[in-house]
Amino acid sequence: MKKMKRFGMVLLSLAAALLLTAFACAAVEDTGFSDVDSSAWYADAVAYCREHGLMAGITSTTFEPESTLTRSQLAAVLYRAEGEPAVTGTDSFPDTVEGSWYSSAVLWALREGLVSGYDNGLFGTADPVTREQMTAIFWRYAGSPSAGEAGFSDASAAGGYAAAALAWAESSGVIAPVSGNIFAPKEDATRAQVAAALMAFDQLPKGQTEPEQPAPQPDTGEHVLIAYFSNTNQTENIANLLQSILNADLYKITPETPYTSADLNYNNDSCRANQEQNDNSARPAISGSVENMAQYDTVFLGYPIWWGQAPRIISTFLESYDFSGKTIVPFCTSGSSPIGSSAENLHALASGANWLDGQRFSGSASSETVESWVSGLDLPEKQAHNAAAQTKGDASAMMKITINGTTLTAALEDNSSADALRELLANSPLTVQMSDYGSMEKVGPIGQSLPRNDQQTDTQAGDIILYQGNQIVIYYDTNSWNFTRLGRIEGTTAQELRGILGSGDIRATFSLEE
Repeated sequence: MKKMKRFGMVLLSLAAALLLTAFACAAVEDTGFSDVDSSAWYADAVAYCREHGLMAGITSTTFEPESTLTRSQLAAVLYRAEGEPAVTGTDSFPDTVEGSWYSSAVLWALREGLVSGYDNGLFGTADPVTREQMTAIFWRYAGSPSAGEAGFSDASAAGGYAAAALAWAESSGVIAPVSGNIFAPKEDATRAQVAAALMAFDQLPKGQTEPEQPAPQPDTGEHVLIAYFSNTNQTENIANLLQSILNADLYKITPETPYTSADLNYNNDSCRANQEQNDNSARPAISGSVENMAQYDTVFLGYPIWWGQAPRIISTFLESYDFSGKTIVPFCTSGSSPIGSSAENLHALASGANWLDGQRFSGSASSETVESWVSGLDLPEKQAHNAAAQTKGDASAMMKITINGTTLTAALEDNSSADALRELLANSPLTVQMSDYGSMEKVGPIGQSLPRNDQQTDTQAGDIILYQGNQIVIYYDTNSWNFTRLGRIEGTTAQELRGILGSGDIRATFSLEE
């Protein structure tokens, strides 16, 4: 959940739906804008936003309530509501302009998990924000609370990422339908609608401001470090995504003498970067060090590609610690060059480590792309999980799913639900007729009930879920609900999975991997 200086956190309550009506009882006489009549349904919200500094007018005298708000403008509104906290660095979107009026807001919203880019890596700074996008952003701002299913007549038209957000909007009353029971998720949000949502959000009953802390988990000894060198923030963007996916520690390899633009002018043969790359013995000094390197079992090592190889400062890093027995996972960023031999040429500097195959990313790679790569890695944590499953006498910790001639592999969870499914499949494969639901999942009956281990779950593409104890679900988009996780499909991107599953009903055969 996010901490909000101005808004605070919300308690979901059906009573909140009455707030706009109650506030309207004290309607303002002068909204401050010539195009916002005091009798308009949004007049109080516009006046509220003006008085609290949340939204300004298009001019000093006009608000333009029926105009649209862009994605960057909504990010700026929430950033302003949060008190404009200081942010450093740059975002990963090629269509944002560093130093622009919205750049800090977009970077803050990205790091807070409020916004994400399109599949093509762009943010869409000037694109009008749609009602479903606006709702999803407010929902994430509230901490992504669970709120049942949306009852709007056109809720199914919303994207899978916004399904839980629509349910929250309905139950909390923060964002009203456009008329009757019609939400119109694909329509562009108007400035009046955003103003009303801001006021309703702020006026919700305030409750517990911090999420309940989970019980401490036992230390499994599996610790992950993401160490990276980044001079133009491209590698840093991937490192931040990895940190979020793996819940790992982050360490930036910082040179004692920073690299200047002149140092990186590759067209100049005598520039610092070229001189270092041409000298196998070059070891640029590093400022600072990793605290307690011994605690880490796995180290993700990130760097940009310089003339086909890792910068020499990566050699400095590898020679500074003992990596014996650790797993090193290299990754690099480049506009076009592959990872090539850059990782292999580093192996001798940490010969006692277990080196996994590396991966090259563009600096604007999506979280989905990075997560898909991580899920296919044979990390020590996965090895330990599979070994534990074997010692328990399980037939296999892996499951096969065959759909239209394509076989996918999924790692099963370590819970009683997955154990029961494993037992069921040990007798014979299970073929399930699965229907498409909500443009985010395929769901079908198992034919019997399995034990449930429901908990609040934010699904991702590839998740295998037990629903209501007797239905199995394959997700190809996001959702948030109380589910039991059975496993996760590995080695397949979200885009590939959508192509395999298609848009209609499917027949899927589940079996154990021999």
